Amino acid sequence: MCESLIGAIYIDRGFEVVEKFIFDLWKDQLKQSSEIKIDAKTKLQELSLKLYKELPKYKDLSTSGPAHKPIFKVSVNIKKSKSFIGEGSSKRNAEQKAAQSLLDSLDNE
Repeated sequence: MCESLIGAIYIDRGFEVVEKFIFDLWKDQLKQSSEIKIDAKTKLQELSLKLYKELPKYKDLSTSGPAHKPIFKVSVNIKKSKSFIGEGSSKRNAEQKAAQSLLDSLDNE
């Protein structure tokens, strides 16, 4: 149904009018899709696979603190990089911080 309406507008009024119609109709969804943030682990994984055809290597270093509020320490490295460490209240959070540190170091090179 929607495709036929867009097609009819295009045939009747041209590309510029249909482009404005689509943008006005879906501007909120288009804005949200461009604001989706890719997390540091995903960025690092994509970069490592692209450059080296292998995944980043994460290693659990330690867990400290009380059982109800642990602090996890994790390291990560990719081929040809030193290890970077992240700490967080969950393993995932610690991995995110380690990945972000590694990405930041690559940006500064």
